[in-house]
Amino acid sequence: MKRLHFAFGLFAAIACSGLHAQNTTVRASIPFDFQIGQTRMPAGDYQFRHEHGWLAVQDQSGSHVTAAITTAVDRPTMPTNKAVLQFNRYGQVYFLANIWKGDSDTGRSLSKSAQEKELAIHGGPVQTTTVALQRK
Repeated sequence: MKRLHFAFGLFAAIACSGLHAQNTTVRASIPFDFQIGQTRMPAGDYQFRHEHGWLAVQDQSGSHVTAAITTAVDRPTMPTNKAVLQFNRYGQVYFLANIWKGDSDTGRSLSKSAQEKELAIHGGPVQTTTVALQRK
């Protein structure tokens, strides 16, 4: 009987674990070309959907689509808790780095691609640029 209770409890825990996972869809108008990993995305209006550690990005026309794995990160001390996309900029090349939701002390971070790592070493100092997010 104890095994049955344990099995039922384990099943319930696994089945309900997804209930706490947040999926978030937001929009942003990006005024510059940017990269997510190795994928170049042109300036334009985008939808960002985050679910289960994956970030899906699609432009308004649906012709530019990509996805990336994200990891949770704590929000650094910032002057505001607004919802923003944070980009790392090396010269004129922008890479999506973080997504900060306005209502949370944590955000999601994207790994640096090989190209971004190379630019970080040889491309001069990194500059940070933010773009405001809007709820869908």
